[in-house]
Order: sequence, then C-alpha cells, then structure tokens
Amino acid sequence: MGKLELINSALAQTGDNLVNAADDGSVEWTVCSPAYERALAVVTEAHPWSWVTTFRTLQPAGNAPADVRYDTAYNLPPDLVHLILVRLNDRKCIWDIQDGQMIVNAQGGPPPPNPPTTPYPVTIKGIFSTKSDPANGTPTVVLALERFVMAGIYRGIKKDNAEAGKMFAEALQILEAAKSRHDMQKPKRALFISRTRRARYTRRPDWPIPSGGDNGPWGL
Repeated sequence: MGKLELINSALAQTGDNLVNAADDGSVEWTVCSPAYERALAVVTEAHPWSWVTTFRTLQPAGNAPADVRYDTAYNLPPDLVHLILVRLNDRKCIWDIQDGQMIVNAQGGPPPPNPPTTPYPVTIKGIFSTKSDPANGTPTVVLALERFVMAGIYRGIKKDNAEAGKMFAEALQILEAAKSRHDMQKPKRALFISRTRRARYTRRPDWPIPSGGDNGPWGL
C-alpha cells in the first residue's frame, strides 16, 4: 500500500472525501500528507525493522577528529535515521559521534601511527529512511500508520481533539504489537545474567557440619 492508497483508506474510514491524486491542493491532502510523513518517520525510527535496517561500508573523511582519543573520522550517510552498531575490520569496536561524524580508532590510535597507516574498513548497521517505504512493511505496521493518519484527520479536518487522541493512542498500541510480531521472526537473544545474580542461583560447596564430642551433627 502506497502513500496515496493509505491516506484514502484512512479518509474512507472517517467518512471524508477521498483524494484523486497526490498534491492536488485539497484540504484532505494538505492535512493527511504531513500527518503521514511524520508518522512514517516515527515508525521508521521506533524499531530496527528488517526492511529499514541494512549494513553499509563507510570511507574515511578528509579531516582528522577533533577528539584526540580517535584517529579517523567518517561522514555518516544523510539518510541514516539511527546508528545501531559499528564494525572495524569486521569486529565490534569503540566509536563515538562528534560534529555529525562518526569517529573511530581505525589506524591503531591513539595517537595516530607515524607514518599514518591505511584505516581498516568500517561497516555500520543502521536504520535508513530511503528504505522506509511502507509497501515493504508488515500489515500491522501499515495499520498503525493508518491510525496515525486518522488522528491527523480528526485533529485537522474534524477539529475533534478527543477522537484524535484516541486514534493516536490506538496507533501506538498497534505499533507495539507490530514490534512484537516482527521480533518473533528473529533469532532468540541470550538473556543477560549478571555475575551477582548467577552467584545467587549457583549451588555453593557445603559448609563443614559442626559436630559434638561423639562426632554427631550440631553436637548431638
């Protein structure tokens, strides 16, 4: 379902006129289009959906990081919504964000080696807006988007803030259900158990049993 189809589906459910074409200047499109775009941005950022998440390899930028603890800077892609992880030479590494760039010790720093060496390949995993087309989304994600648009219709066209609030809350509930359904398709993650918690549930060696003169337990 594309943007126009989703907006018309929301308009049909609220009893409003449908839109014949995108950017037709109608009140319906003027209200629904920004509501849709904002909702799509929120849905995209809310979760690492399989269709919006991918890996990309970055090339070093021309400048050195201002933070002397790192030796190489990388420009982040303009369509990056959320950075999930960074791999240096196909291994997880320590990284940071500064001045809109990702900074990494990709040359063996700090300090940078003298003479400088070629930085290792840096690969990032992230959520990207250019992959956020809802046509690739699950039915529950599309349903959540539809409810967000309906909230915009009630607020912008019908001037019914109470009903708009209900639609917005319903959209959030559906979105949470969509996250759960999506994660069911992914491998189970191992639970993190701290050392302290593990020690509490680990059987300890038996303590020596006190004995009395006749070697009976507890002096008996």
